[in-house]
Amino acid sequence: MIDAFMRSVGFTRIRFFDNINSIKKEITENPDKKVVLAYKGEGIFVELYKTYGDGIGILARGVMKDDETVNIESWEAFAISELDLAVNKYVVEFADNQPLIVFEDVGTGNELVFALQNRIDFIKDEQRFINHGRSVLYSKEEGIVKRKVNYAAFSVYGSVILPVHKENEDAAYDNDDSDEHTQVIRFTESEDEALNLLQNYAEEALKDIGERLVDEDLLSVIEGFFLPMEENETDYSVLGEIEDVFEIANKLTKETVMRLSLNITGTKMQLLINKRDLIGHPSVGMRFMGTCRLRGTVLI
Repeated sequence: MIDAFMRSVGFTRIRFFDNINSIKKEITENPDKKVVLAYKGEGIFVELYKTYGDGIGILARGVMKDDETVNIESWEAFAISELDLAVNKYVVEFADNQPLIVFEDVGTGNELVFALQNRIDFIKDEQRFINHGRSVLYSKEEGIVKRKVNYAAFSVYGSVILPVHKENEDAAYDNDDSDEHTQVIRFTESEDEALNLLQNYAEEALKDIGERLVDEDLLSVIEGFFLPMEENETDYSVLGEIEDVFEIANKLTKETVMRLSLNITGTKMQLLINKRDLIGHPSVGMRFMGTCRLRGTVLI
């Protein structure tokens, strides 16, 4: 199985298949990381990681045969973000028997879901829970406490758009009024009172947006959004401010990958996209709009 998001780390389909034999040889004979698990008499499962640029590469999964060669069953893009995110708790869910990590962004409260890539590490970690007398249900339902995650967004479609133009009074409103509401809610003892404040604030914001939309374009009013897509829990439609731009050269295919550091309504993440799939020239202060899939690892 070939991952459609391989192009986001510099392997467009033709480049991948042109180099598939050398890639297979490199990954199976000289991986940068190899994780092995003999699982309940079902075979020896292997995860092989090979880096092809600064923090980008291929993850191959397969089964080790009796002669210790690996039969690769799937390929997918992987990336190491420069941001290790501390989370208070994450919960493991499953879709099509594949583990997903669900957690809240500490800064914004946004719920995020990414596909877990270090699956063998996850299985071994659960076994350690069992060996120490703790139920696996603790990790699946109650959540794991005090861990860090590292995830990235992979995109095959996106465009660069202008930032939101703010008048001086708008900027002052954003800085002062939002801080005031945050402080009031933070020090409110009653939960009902806090909810009422939030509801009133949301109604004011919606009214303001509605009035501006009469005369302005939607993208000039909405600074950013982070919206889950229906088909896959790990797929999102995003609009966020570009805070940093870095070009990565895939050392095998020579394709250029853009790593964009985004601020999406307060949520920070790094997004990988093939330069040929990005419309426009990215720069700090501009915005990225497109779709992406989240994948990552739990730091165990």
